[in-house]
Amino acid sequence: AEARYGLGSVFLKKHKRVEARQSFESAVKLLSSYPDTLPNAWNNLGLIAAQDGRMMEATQNFQQALRLNPESVVALENLGSAYRQQKLWDQAQAAFERALSINPESPEANYGLAMVYAAVDDTQKTYEYLQKALHIRPDYGEALNNLGVLYMRTGRRDQAVATLQKCMHVAPAFDLCYLNLARIYSLEGNPPEARTVLLELLKQHPGHAQAQKALADLP
Repeated sequence: AEARYGLGSVFLKKHKRVEARQSFESAVKLLSSYPDTLPNAWNNLGLIAAQDGRMMEATQNFQQALRLNPESVVALENLGSAYRQQKLWDQAQAAFERALSINPESPEANYGLAMVYAAVDDTQKTYEYLQKALHIRPDYGEALNNLGVLYMRTGRRDQAVATLQKCMHVAPAFDLCYLNLARIYSLEGNPPEARTVLLELLKQHPGHAQAQKALADLP
């Protein structure tokens, strides 16, 4: 099982999902020498299924990983994310809260719970858990971007701009913060600032389709 798991991990790093899936499927049928091998293999099968859009299968794989290792924070985070993508908010919340009961310092679980609260329009809880995620991981691009969006939606423009600018600085490869900041400037009737932000994004990601379209749409 360990050899099959190791081979699957190599394929996964090379983005060869079909071969990785075959290796992990072989691993879970064998006896393992280490307690984490089989739950980790099931977790990776869940990740592959989720990447391929097979969310029910992904959910089942994460659940199987948790049957083998109920304390797996990674599997709980992934299960919560799978539930989120299926808009099963109560189940997602339960998975993330379980992960946080095991490891309160998980930035992913705090972020995931924030996004569940965002989906059900609980602004205060969304803000609280985004701040927790960022306290643990200050360069968390997704969390900074969504905090900026939250500020904008709650009428705190200056804080939104500052947060999105910070996201550009500490997580320069994360594209959504550029697009959201450019959108703010564009809506304010400030195309020069929007253009500057979009050009910065194109430096990070040459040929970025959304950035190119947004530039073309500027007056």
